[in-house]
Amino acid sequence: MNREQLKEMGLTDEQIESVMKEHGKAIQAVKPADDYEDLKKANATYEQQLKGLRDELATKDDQLGSVEDLKKEVESYKLKDLKTNIAIQAGIPLELAGRLSGSTEEEIKADAESLAGLVNTKQPLPLKQTEPPVDDKDAGLKKMLGNLTKEN
Repeated sequence: MNREQLKEMGLTDEQIESVMKEHGKAIQAVKPADDYEDLKKANATYEQQLKGLRDELATKDDQLGSVEDLKKEVESYKLKDLKTNIAIQAGIPLELAGRLSGSTEEEIKADAESLAGLVNTKQPLPLKQTEPPVDDKDAGLKKMLGNLTKEN
């Protein structure tokens, strides 16, 4: 908008001057403020803070991944402890506790019972020895000497 257009509309010079003053005020209000540089600095600071927070968030996400790994490890320890307890109750040697299979307590107990049936069978006692005990190294020589002396 300029003064010539306002004159063509039929406005007086005083009216044109007052319209131009109001227009100037509106333009000044839209122009960047004097603290524009301060706002740019604050924006840069906020962007740095945002970058730092994003990096921290990425680190926390990595830690949460390791938390999941720790939960899995705890579950494996609980399962191992359960197998050990069931092996003790079933009378199975602890060396075989790790070989028990199953993911629930009932499955592990069933496997332990079947394994206990195989492991805990009593071995038959050995038969009595029929050979005389050999305590003396020279017993054979003495017997041979005894046989030689009897013939004479």
